[in-house]
Amino acid sequence: MSLPLSRFLLPLALALGLSAAASAQTGKVAGRVTDAATGETIPGVNVLIEGTGQGAATNLDGEYVIIGVRPDSYTISFSFIGYQTTRVENARVRIDLTTDIDVELQEETADLGGEVVVEATRALFERDVTATTAFVSGDEIRAIPVENFADVIELQAGVVEEGGQLHFRGGRGGEVGYWIDGVPVTDVYDGGLALEIENNSVQELQVVTGAFNAEYGQALSGIVNVVTRDGSDDFEAQISGFAGDYAAGSGASGVNSLNVFPGTGVSDFGTGIRNLEGTLSGPILPSKVFFFASGRYFGNDGWVNGEDRYRFEDIGFAPGGAIVLRDTLGSGTREMVSLNPYEKVSGQVKLTANLFSGIRLSANLLASQEDFRDGSFFYYYMPEGRRNNDRRARTGILKWTHLLSNTTFYEIGLTNNYTTFDSYLFENPLDERYRDNDFIGVAPNNITSGFAAGGTDNGRFSRSTDTWLAKLDIQSQVSKSHLVKTGIEARFHQLRAQDEFTLVEQTTQLGEEVVSRRDLLLNNRYDRRPTEFAAYIQDKIEVGGLVVNAGVRFDYFDSNGVLFGDPRDPVTVFPSLRQCAEVIELQCTTDGNNQPILRGDAPEERFIPEEYFVDAEPTWQFSPRLGVAFPISSTGVFHFSYGQFFQIPNFELLYQNPFFQLSSEGSGLIGLIGNANLKPEQTINGEIGLKQSLTASTAVELTAYYRDIRNLAGSATDPIVIRGSSARYGQLVNSDFGLVRGVVFRFDQRIGRDLFAGFDYTYQVARANASDPSQVYNAAAAQVGLEQVIVPTNWDQRHTVNGSLTYSNSAYNAGFGLLASYGSGLPYTPTINTAIGGGSEAPTTIPLNSELRPSTLNVNLSAYKGLNLGGATFQVFGKVENLFDNRDEVNVFSDTGRATYSLEQARARTQFAGDPLVLERAYTRPDFFSQPRRVTLGLRLGI
Repeated sequence: MSLPLSRFLLPLALALGLSAAASAQTGKVAGRVTDAATGETIPGVNVLIEGTGQGAATNLDGEYVIIGVRPDSYTISFSFIGYQTTRVENARVRIDLTTDIDVELQEETADLGGEVVVEATRALFERDVTATTAFVSGDEIRAIPVENFADVIELQAGVVEEGGQLHFRGGRGGEVGYWIDGVPVTDVYDGGLALEIENNSVQELQVVTGAFNAEYGQALSGIVNVVTRDGSDDFEAQISGFAGDYAAGSGASGVNSLNVFPGTGVSDFGTGIRNLEGTLSGPILPSKVFFFASGRYFGNDGWVNGEDRYRFEDIGFAPGGAIVLRDTLGSGTREMVSLNPYEKVSGQVKLTANLFSGIRLSANLLASQEDFRDGSFFYYYMPEGRRNNDRRARTGILKWTHLLSNTTFYEIGLTNNYTTFDSYLFENPLDERYRDNDFIGVAPNNITSGFAAGGTDNGRFSRSTDTWLAKLDIQSQVSKSHLVKTGIEARFHQLRAQDEFTLVEQTTQLGEEVVSRRDLLLNNRYDRRPTEFAAYIQDKIEVGGLVVNAGVRFDYFDSNGVLFGDPRDPVTVFPSLRQCAEVIELQCTTDGNNQPILRGDAPEERFIPEEYFVDAEPTWQFSPRLGVAFPISSTGVFHFSYGQFFQIPNFELLYQNPFFQLSSEGSGLIGLIGNANLKPEQTINGEIGLKQSLTASTAVELTAYYRDIRNLAGSATDPIVIRGSSARYGQLVNSDFGLVRGVVFRFDQRIGRDLFAGFDYTYQVARANASDPSQVYNAAAAQVGLEQVIVPTNWDQRHTVNGSLTYSNSAYNAGFGLLASYGSGLPYTPTINTAIGGGSEAPTTIPLNSELRPSTLNVNLSAYKGLNLGGATFQVFGKVENLFDNRDEVNVFSDTGRATYSLEQARARTQFAGDPLVLERAYTRPDFFSQPRRVTLGLRLGI
């Protein structure tokens, strides 16, 4: 569908009017140089950041400033005729912050020669941070007992993991913006990270959970900012590997005698976990062209195992056409098989070139492939019945950076993010191993206790996201007090999705023979090309100790989608067999809902007349941001921040059921459709905080925050009634809302030079009318009353505690890391089962999320010891996750609030006629618990 030219001109004109998204990956070095004897300022001092070519000269007031410095630890030299050269080592530069380095130069005399070397003072906290921000260097990441990039994020205060998603300060999943090397890499389909980033590739990580600056957009809850490593003139290589397995202690679940994690005990310990990774970096042309490369393979057989008891063919047609369980004992081998295996291959290649004075060109390619299966407990006795999932992603980043001076630079970036996801049991949708769609649901409860006992999962899903981004960044220290950032960017997306090729096997009884026909039902196939434009301007004002970040952002979005011309008459889109006749060269019939059944391969396109639809309208908004930090004493800083934040709902919601496949036949709710006219979701964030050094090695921080959440995608409206029928359907609209408030306390203690302890506690209340956009519709479809009131969200964890203790001694090449995390119980919706003892009454539902699951506690430990062998380093390391093998109950039975037992089991025993161990297994669920103890041991070699 064509896009009118006017839709481009308006946002482009506004963007150019605001001027140019600044590089969000650099910091600033500034300070003052004085004479050590007289205290007078020294103009003309040469200041050089060694190894970068960046530098400056002090002005008449002895002041200097250097912007556009990549985050790292540097040595900075100060030289002037008649004075000793002073070198400041280990000066740490952080993303978006100012590193103050003031130096006193001593006069050069006959008695004093050479140079002066001093160590930069490492602050316990950053004084110019105006919103809660955590900074973690790559070295720190590789020193703590975490294995994946997401584990580091989860350790930050205010971050809660629930249902496989990370929630920042009470927000929904998919509300976080991910950036790599100055460009956004969020997967716009579901709001997740577009690809896997490995710890070995990280130079620095920045996690913003407070009110972030105007340079960041399309995020409501927080920003994750990553700078990847560069090559240098020093050749470096490292290879490491580890192996291990789960070492769960034996233990039953509640009233049952079965082991919670069969196949994961000490006697089963092996190499179910394996990892091999390496990095290589160095010069291609010394001082001109450099490279950095990394690669990783990781495999995990998983900790949720099932028993190969039933096979696909154990359910089938009996004479007469009935569907029956042919073999109650099953035809499998009875061997244990992993339900949640996972394999990943990832890599990065980065080239950087210093072309001319002040000009830098970089090309960065990251890619990853993940293959895994979801550990659905339904398939416990038929492990091979689960779908195979395959996620592939790549990100290419090309950047041109031109340092016009030590106070001004611009950057041009071009980026492509491409992600695909496929989920199916067999690659060929017409594979002969597929069974009738109805077979998978046949699992007689009196024999199999609801487990799958045959048939195949015939659902299929495939989608891809292809995003091109172009941006221009300008950053300039326009005066001593003002650092201005401004920028424009444009994003062009292409989303393709193909949902649920469902196999239908129609049967006919001919005498003693059952004749079947295999067809495919095609649903929800689309190709959409939305566009985005953005611009912002931001000023960082530094006057004495006062820091102000003030800015405004403009965002424009066009979904390039369509809506029903007449919402009350959706069935006109599918007038009986007419559409089938227009599908390219395919023989078609329709199913019971008047939907076309396509025989053979899927068509390239589906024809739908445009007159049935109207175009969605574009949206735009302005977002003001303000952050202030100022000293209240020589060792204390107060800060506050406020901002309005907008985000287009995840694109999967805009295009859900995009061809509105509904039918007026029957009554009641018949489907939920997306909405290409969804408006941006909005959050108003505010926080105030105090940071205070108690001693030179002790600091505390106290922050209070609130979030007013509005216009979230939801289904909390009256369904649309189809004209001339009693059928209704739901549509996603901007109906959901919430309110979050919380307090964070943090304590940091440096113990000597090598030992560091940290502790943070978060109290948070996160409440909303719904945790999921489809929640209200799903409750109505299930005929469950759901009052529209504010209730705790699914991730409303009131009390969260993280503690860390790390030790690293470079002289002995040894260290350890200890991490502990505690979380109070997450909410669940309880039920009162009145059918205990064989009654037939239906369960009574209590108010949504009105009770709490048990609390959780996890402790991880890592340690290493190395040896220096000439120019090489040899290191042995080990990790133990879930050190004490805690059985954290991450899911519970709704009638007891525990994962260890259900009152329903007593009633089920009165009706069960199969293997008693099958019934017992139905209530001994490994998927209700966190992973057991995991032990790995590895070797690392570096040169």
